[in-house]
Amino acid sequence: MRLTGLAALHRSMREQGMGRVKFRYRLNHLTFECLFFIDTQPFELVMGCLGHNFAIFKQVLPGFEINPFLGDLYGPLRDALFQDAGTNIRLDPSTFFAEFNRHIPDRAAPDQRPTPRDIGQYYPGLEQADRLYFCGWLDNTKQGNQVTSANLDKTHRLMGRQAHDFSKQRNQSTRWTNDPKKAVALAIPD
Repeated sequence: MRLTGLAALHRSMREQGMGRVKFRYRLNHLTFECLFFIDTQPFELVMGCLGHNFAIFKQVLPGFEINPFLGDLYGPLRDALFQDAGTNIRLDPSTFFAEFNRHIPDRAAPDQRPTPRDIGQYYPGLEQADRLYFCGWLDNTKQGNQVTSANLDKTHRLMGRQAHDFSKQRNQSTRWTNDPKKAVALAIPD
C-alpha cells in the first residue's frame, strides 16, 4: 500500500534538513503520536497510540510503500478504536492506513523535531532505556575503551545517523541520564 501523503512531508523535511518529524493523528477518540524517520534505510514510521499500550511500526519502502498487515496489533487496535461498540465490528488495515494517509501533514516545522525521549518511549529494548535525556559525550580513547555496539544502537535510534557515525568514527559514547535537569542540548562536536 502506498502512503502518498508522506511524499509532501518528506519533501518538506528535506528542504529543512530534518531527518525526523513528530506529528499527531486523531481517529475516532484515539490520538496517535506519529514519528517519521527519513534518516534510516528504509524509512520508518511509528504510530504510538496514546493512552494505550501499543505502537505500530512500519518500514516505509521506496515510493512510500508499506505493508498494511497488523499481525498481533490488529486486536488491540480494533478494540481501542471501537471501545464499547461491540466485538463484531470489522477493521480493515488498508482502510485504517488509507484514512491515516489522508491526514498526513504536508509540511514539517522545526518544532516538530522529536526529542530522544519522544523516540525512546517506543523502544524499551534500548541500552539503559530509562535514561532518555542526553547529557554529553564520553571520549573512550582517553579511557582506553571502545564505544559499545549497544551505545551506538541507542545513539542511532535516538539521535540519527549523523550522531551515530560521529560516535563510531571518533570513539565517542553518548551519555544519558533520567534527570531532565541534567540534560544538555544535542550538539555533535566538530
